[in-house]
Amino acid sequence: MRAPLLLPLTAALALTLASCTSEDPATGTPSATQDAAVTSDDGLEGGAGVNGWLCQYVSPSATAAAAGGTAVTPRERIVQDDEDSWVCEVLTGGAGEQEPVIRLSILLGEEAREQARQRAEAADGVEPGPDYLGLSFISPGLVTGLTSCTEPGAENRSQQVPYSLVGEALGVVDDETTEDLRSALTTAARNLDQAVGCTPSQAIADMDGGSATTAP
Repeated sequence: MRAPLLLPLTAALALTLASCTSEDPATGTPSATQDAAVTSDDGLEGGAGVNGWLCQYVSPSATAAAAGGTAVTPRERIVQDDEDSWVCEVLTGGAGEQEPVIRLSILLGEEAREQARQRAEAADGVEPGPDYLGLSFISPGLVTGLTSCTEPGAENRSQQVPYSLVGEALGVVDDETTEDLRSALTTAARNLDQAVGCTPSQAIADMDGGSATTAP
């Protein structure tokens, strides 16, 4: 049994994430340490994010697509952040009318992985996702990557635990929003790998008898 962590998941990764995600020059994705976490003073719940990016990895265009073309006062809301989980929702709408349109989750542990896999495999229209997300699944409005990364706080990279990366569209569900979710999880996976080290191929071997998924 692994020892409980002393810090929330995002805090445990903050120092290493800050060193490699100050800003992606290709996409402009903001740093984890820049992510707004305070409630605004305009009556809206959540923070405004940085340069239009929300939940660290969701672009302004992705938010607009999930909101049906126009995102009204988009905000991000961290709904869970502890030693084993980070869950963030993108909200749109005015005061008293805010609704989540995208949810991103990073979950640690065997139980979370099994739950994420069962849900992904049972989704309508599910297809194999890209290998770089580990054992991954793509269905309309739901993208799941089951990988293996170094445990936060571990002394060496051999101490790995299951990581489940899940992107969900809670608003409009179409090809564009699904592709946006895949893109967001790709960035999340890349940043995790740079920060702590991940082995998606090992995760595939452990869960799927060594067979690989096929990138779309």
